[in-house]
Parts: sequence; structure tokens; C-alpha cells
Amino acid sequence: MSHAIAPTPTRERIDLLDILRGFALLGILIVNMGIFSFPFVAAFTGTPRGDSMLDHAVEFLTHALATGKFYPLFSFLFGLGMWLQMERVQEAGGAPARFMIRRLLVLMGFGLAHALLIWNGDILFIYALIGLVALLFRKVQPRTLLIWAGVLFAIPVVISAGLIVLGVLATGLAPADTTATDDVMALVRNLEQQTIETYASGSWGQIFVWRAVEWLIVLAFFLFSGNALQILAIFLAGMYAGRRQVFQRLMQLPANERRLPAGGVCLAVGLVANVALTWLWWTVETTSPLAGLPSLLLLVFGPVLSYGYIATFVMLTRRETWHHRLEPLAAAGRMALSNYITQSIVCTLIFYSYGWGLFGQVGAFVGLLLSLAIWLVQLVISVVWLKRFRFGPLEWVWRSLTYGAPQTMVPKTRQSAA
Repeated sequence: MSHAIAPTPTRERIDLLDILRGFALLGILIVNMGIFSFPFVAAFTGTPRGDSMLDHAVEFLTHALATGKFYPLFSFLFGLGMWLQMERVQEAGGAPARFMIRRLLVLMGFGLAHALLIWNGDILFIYALIGLVALLFRKVQPRTLLIWAGVLFAIPVVISAGLIVLGVLATGLAPADTTATDDVMALVRNLEQQTIETYASGSWGQIFVWRAVEWLIVLAFFLFSGNALQILAIFLAGMYAGRRQVFQRLMQLPANERRLPAGGVCLAVGLVANVALTWLWWTVETTSPLAGLPSLLLLVFGPVLSYGYIATFVMLTRRETWHHRLEPLAAAGRMALSNYITQSIVCTLIFYSYGWGLFGQVGAFVGLLLSLAIWLVQLVISVVWLKRFRFGPLEWVWRSLTYGAPQTMVPKTRQSAA
């Protein structure tokens, strides 16, 4: 007997996962702030966001603790969420694949609008695209799912390592010719300056065109670099965790027994390794054949630290006191789509010419303060909003389009009271 397919009731949600989403929103904003406020090509030119010691310290810590750590965390949660939703549809007698395709296509629409009309650093379109590929693995056995995740994760690591070795060998066989490198760097620096001028003082039309071009470049980079394969691998790892009911079983254990295997080790190793690779990233010359080594290490140790973060929150939520303190993060996590898009709207209004026009003028330290302020305000708004409504505003649109009917926005208890 089939039942009506509907969104997961609040009482059936796993709070820990929402808390992790709320935490990830902060990390993603801190990393994205560097692209909201500064040209993304600065990663290649090495132009710092500010000249003070505080700016340099924030840049270092952001790279060590946040860059490459939060998109793996969000990717894992996304894959896990996909599986839980498909499982729920299956139990209701629906068609999980058809449901998820519709859901991902709606998300792709959000991503396209976000990328072209608001900000070029959109990840939603990419997640939806890779999510459609992940659906091809929905019927494989759990062990096979894990093997595929491992293979896909290893491919970009092996390719990157091979390219570094080839670079070292080539440098040893022939003297380096810096002329071509200098020409490319001059072109990139000119591009960097043009980006600052466009976003800080260009018209809306100029910004639209520039943003679209940059988005296509970012999209191509993700799809044709190791990032897409790594995201797919982590999606599959999340689906594996959903299929094995890892977090459901974890929550059924007594509080003092809830822990993830090797969580403390991964946290410690991840912290040390990411500080070391960030130092390497800062010290290796861009013309060196080892310039790609920090990026290679980040592919490995970024997700290691992400796992350490997850394990840390598992430990924190064992105590009722900490669980209560972290409830605002759960509210923000339940409204992750609305909060993510809102971050882009607020930040582009701060930095683009049709707002305050501060693009290229804000250092890393001030950017961190802005990130914290925006995130804290979102926590408060999320808590207040969800006391009155079941979903965030964009979550309501997403669900309504996915289920093919407007969803009830006000909880039944509030409707009865009214």
C-alpha cells in the first residue's frame, strides 16, 4: 500500500546532520568571502587580501582550517541526504529515481539563476549535475559503492602526483624558460585588475557579462579537474553512510558511546597536515615544479579534516548541554539553501557597484568579521523563522516544485492554535 510522498517531518530529522550543515554554512562563507570581495584569480597571482599581520594570519588560518574542508563536508551531507530521501520515497511506494531527478533539476535551476544573476561562485548547479551522475550508483551493493568512492577519490590524486613527477623530471632535463610564464602572469594580473574595476564600478550589464564568463570558467575548472571526481566520490560515501544507516544507528547508542572510528586521529592528523601544506603553499614559488604539491595534498588531507570535524560534533552532541547550545546551527542547517543564497545576495550588495562597491578594498580580517556577523544574524533569523514556519522560503519553493504541489508552510500545531 503506497502512502503520500511528503517532506521529512521535523521530529524524524537527525539533528546532528542539520547541525553539521549549519556549521558548514560558516566555513563556506569564510572561504567564499575571499571570492565575494576579491578576484578569484588572486589565488594564481598571489595578491594578498590586505597587508596587515592580522590579514596574513586570517588568510593562513582560512586556508589551513577551511579551504577544501567544507565542500567535502557539504558533499558528504548532500550524498547522505539524497539516499535518505530516496529511501523515504521508496517506503512510500514512489519512484525514487524519478523523484530525485526532478529534485536535482529544480536545484539546477536555482544554481543557474544564482550563478548568472547573483554570484559566479555557485556550487548548486555543479552539485545537481554530479548528483544526477551519482544516481547511476543507487542500486549497487554497499561494498561496491564504497569501492567506487575510493577509486574515484584516488584518480585525481594519482593524476596530480603524476603531473608533479613529470614536471620535476622535465625541469631536471632542461633549463627553465620563464619567458612564457612571465607573459601568462602579466595576462592574469591584467585580468585581476579588470575584474576589480568591473565589480567595483561597472554597470549591472557589465557585471552580468563578466560574472557569466567567470562562472563558465569556474564550471569548466570543476568539471575537468579532479574536483568533480572527488565530489562524486564523497557523494557516494554519503550514500553509503545512508544505506548502512550509520547516523541512525549512532543516535540509537547511549550518549557516552557515540563516536566515529578514528575521529580523533583524523582531526589531529588533518590539523597538522593542513597547517603544513598551507605553509608549503605560501613558500613554494609558482614557477617551481612542486607548485602543485599543496593542491595535491589538499585533495587528501582536506577531507581527512572534514571527517575530523564531523567526529568532533558527534562528540559534542553527546552532552545535552552542548546539544542545546548547537540548536541554532540545526535551524540554520534546515534552511541551508535559503541561507546560502542570502549570503550571496548580502555579500554582492556589499562588494559590487550596485551596492557599496567595496570589491577589492576589504582585507581578510575584516572579511572574517563580516562572515561571522552575517552567519550569526542568519542563526538568529533561522531560529525565529522556524518557530513559525516548517521550511525556509527557498526550501518551500524547492519542495513545492519537487512534489508538484504547494507544501503546507505553517505547522499543524500553529494552524490548530489559530
